[in-house]
Amino acid sequence: MGVSASRLRAEWAPYSHQPRPRKDRLRTLRLGTVLLILSVVYAVAAFLLPLEAVEILGVPLVIAGAYFLGLRGGLVVGLWATLVATVAFLSFHQGDVVDYVVTAVGYLVIGVLVGLAVDRFARQRRLLERAVEEAGLARKQLAASEGRYRLLFERSADPVYLHGLDAGGEPTRFIAVNDATCALLGYTREELRGLTLRAIDAAPAPGQLRAMMVELLKEGSVRYESVRRARGGELIPVEISSSLTEVEGELVVLSISRDIRERQREVRRLQQLTLRDELTGLLNRRGLDVMLPEQAKRSKRSGRPVIVVYGDIDRFKTLNDTYGHERGDEVLAAVAAALQAAFRETDLIARLGGDEFCVVAEADDIDPSLLGARLDAAVSRAGERLGMRVGLSHGEVTTDWRGLEDPRAILADADARMYAAKHARGG
Repeated sequence: MGVSASRLRAEWAPYSHQPRPRKDRLRTLRLGTVLLILSVVYAVAAFLLPLEAVEILGVPLVIAGAYFLGLRGGLVVGLWATLVATVAFLSFHQGDVVDYVVTAVGYLVIGVLVGLAVDRFARQRRLLERAVEEAGLARKQLAASEGRYRLLFERSADPVYLHGLDAGGEPTRFIAVNDATCALLGYTREELRGLTLRAIDAAPAPGQLRAMMVELLKEGSVRYESVRRARGGELIPVEISSSLTEVEGELVVLSISRDIRERQREVRRLQQLTLRDELTGLLNRRGLDVMLPEQAKRSKRSGRPVIVVYGDIDRFKTLNDTYGHERGDEVLAAVAAALQAAFRETDLIARLGGDEFCVVAEADDIDPSLLGARLDAAVSRAGERLGMRVGLSHGEVTTDWRGLEDPRAILADADARMYAAKHARGG
């Protein structure tokens, strides 16, 4: 219940000084009135009965006072009985003085002892009542908390699920899943409860799930990105937040997944904005720098040489000045389309700025002169579609993957050959 003994002692040690409820005050008042009447009757009887009878009648009176009013009642009634017995003894001088003293002391001892016992019992009873009340309140709070948890679990827009872990840290079958999990993966609840996390895991990195479960057992919580396999085979990238929790004494894993397909699409869109030329859709200079190491890896694996083509549109400044910048943009876009038609999708095609273009392609035993002729034909057709003459001077350099690891020299060589070709064409 979360209530320590020290806390209870601190709260209830001064219980007799706590304000009593109105109902208890009325009960005490009634009992006090009854005891007062009995005490008056006892005092009158003390002068009508022998002292031995007075001594005997005083004992139940003191016990009654202690029983109904605790230590205070036992002490007060004991003093009253002692006083009455003393007056009776002094008035009639009956009995032995020693017997009288023993009786008087006995009244006080009985009143104190019985009163202490009654107070202790009453205090323990009230402590127990308080503990029972707190236990009831805790049960109500727990029930309310469980209700809120179930509501959040079921109505969460993100997939939420519970599963266990065996002694080796391997995920066991799903214990509970919400509707969002079923909707994302295409399974029913009953079907998922018969599966383990392994059945839907499609992590791109081998051993990722195992590594995450080990970290979860060590840290208590873990957050990572992975891939889930839906019932139809679709791979869904997700962000997962898992934590260890206890349910009915059993350690389980609570996981919340978030579908990040849209976020990844947005990331790719932003990458496109930073790595692509907005006008032509080709790689920009930064995009070429980013992609060249990947091209070098492919060339190294295949063992094929690489052709680097550097091109510049002929008389582009004159074209801009004659027809305007909008027409110039159309020429740039047309040349970009011609480059894409002349090369493969896997080749790197970039607009480096202004009217300069660059292509990095695997050679495939193609004669560079034939490749240049194919490129010239594609650019010429693009100009015909625009209704004007368009030419592209270009220079080619053949290298292997080593030349792409530091491409500055290769690009400079191709650039120089392009200017030589432009001079020869009078461009």
